[in-house]
Amino acid sequence: MKYLTNKKIVIFYCFLISLIFVYPLFSKNLVIGHDTLFHLGRIEALKDAYVNFDFFPRLYYHQNFMFGYATPLFYSDIFLILPALLRLMGLSLVFTYKLYLFICSFISVLCMFWASKKIVKNTYGPYLSSLLYLFCTYRITDVYVRGALGEVMAMIFIPLVIYGMYNSIYEEKPKCMYLVIGFSGLLLVHNISFILFCIVYGIVLIINFKTLIKDKYRIAKICKAMLLSLGLLAFFLLPMFEQLRGGNYAVNEFVKDSNISNYTLYFEQLFTIRLNFGLAGHEFGREYWMTTNTGPVIWILSVFYLFVRKDKTKESRFISILGFVGIGSMIFCLNIMPWSFFNNFFSFIQFPWRLMIVACSLLSIVAAKSIDYFPQKKSKLIIIIIFLITTLIGIYQLSFVCEQDTKIFNNTEYDLISDDSYSGKHGIVTYYNQAELAAADYLPIKDNVNYREYGDYVKTNNPVQIENFSRQYNKIEFSIESSDASTFYILPLIYYKGYSVDVLDDHNKLIKSISTYPDDESYLVSFNPGEYNQRITLRIQYEGTRIQFISYGITGVTLVYLIISAILNRKGKRK
Repeated sequence: MKYLTNKKIVIFYCFLISLIFVYPLFSKNLVIGHDTLFHLGRIEALKDAYVNFDFFPRLYYHQNFMFGYATPLFYSDIFLILPALLRLMGLSLVFTYKLYLFICSFISVLCMFWASKKIVKNTYGPYLSSLLYLFCTYRITDVYVRGALGEVMAMIFIPLVIYGMYNSIYEEKPKCMYLVIGFSGLLLVHNISFILFCIVYGIVLIINFKTLIKDKYRIAKICKAMLLSLGLLAFFLLPMFEQLRGGNYAVNEFVKDSNISNYTLYFEQLFTIRLNFGLAGHEFGREYWMTTNTGPVIWILSVFYLFVRKDKTKESRFISILGFVGIGSMIFCLNIMPWSFFNNFFSFIQFPWRLMIVACSLLSIVAAKSIDYFPQKKSKLIIIIIFLITTLIGIYQLSFVCEQDTKIFNNTEYDLISDDSYSGKHGIVTYYNQAELAAADYLPIKDNVNYREYGDYVKTNNPVQIENFSRQYNKIEFSIESSDASTFYILPLIYYKGYSVDVLDDHNKLIKSISTYPDDESYLVSFNPGEYNQRITLRIQYEGTRIQFISYGITGVTLVYLIISAILNRKGKRK
């Protein structure tokens, strides 16, 4: 069996099954999922930022009809650097997106193979867990129906998190780096998945509380991992909390007002195999029920393991915990659970069926361990049959992707992709750019602006004419002959904390900088220039905030510490 652990064999296997998974992408078109256009817009906006030498954009200035949109402040784009660079190299946006989906699939499979090998400790288990993980129905829906690139990327880091849990509690030499890398990566690609797996880790810690409380070394390692993760994530967390505290955005309103029990699953939906290009909730009718389950093979093998298991080893005990939490996550997706009572606390997940990402991830490892309990004489035959069934079900589900109509092709330019009247699946046209903003989670609630029709209109009470108006990437500039103490200007920019105004004299020298504030009615960027009896130029840019710069420093120091620690550890091992 040694050849099965050969690195080349493993890489070839992971490459092959990833290639099978993305076969619907081999066509000249791209099926548009719920959020596909939003993520295409993120990639294109990041590429535009690089073209303008803005290597850490906090806003996408060209989005939403040039009003700007602060996706990077709420939804990190650090792992979109690769597709943005591919765009700079000349690849089309659609082809870049397809290639990135393959890369994410391939790395996800490798990570699950690695984590499963560390935990399951049998020959065929890692091969099975990685196949189940790749072809689980929820992941197929994520990629092709929902276009949920954030969750697709999250499935790269989830195996690292799972092994980090195991390592921190059960292995003799716990290393905090697995938890740091896993959880940090998870937050930077998908906030909700991060919170869900924090809860999972909390459950695992509580179950092992009696053992852990006696082991101060492990507690110290876990605490160190938490502190390092917070330090590493400061550059994203602190600015996000600053914006959330300073404004009220659509995402807050959804969390507050939505009834998440509308997005639960009926029991029969756990067994659906046919891939349905539906919607998020069951209130839309049976024909719109989206297929969000693990797939049959995962849960059947997991239930089998939980019935026959013998928790004699530490890995068996851990895998049993994963099994019960995974099955519990499936059950919690159902409408029989009292979600209306949990609305205030759990509404951040938006849809209860998101728990399927927990179920699929944990149960992929549990299913791999079930191999140990197959009849020895027929073990290989059973394994081959399971591999075939899993692959064939996956290919069957993917066949429905190929049947979908679309208007987006490999060579479709971004101007058409971002034209929501063209690219929108239902031709929906709203007051904002739906293709770029999707559900517009990060728009301020108080806005009453038709961004689509507004244009470059600057509202003011100053009778003096605006001259030399110009607009570039992250800069609006114009001149006026005078202003008084009551003068105000409201700009065609959505307000996010961090905009500032430079007042320049005739020689382009800085007189002073002015802070901005949101207009009460429109929530657009507003400012009062002050009293001037001379010609001045007003230059408006997003400069950032003090908290943002402090957070970058914290992350920088943490990163330097981690690099130095890694170098010293390597030197120590060589000695």
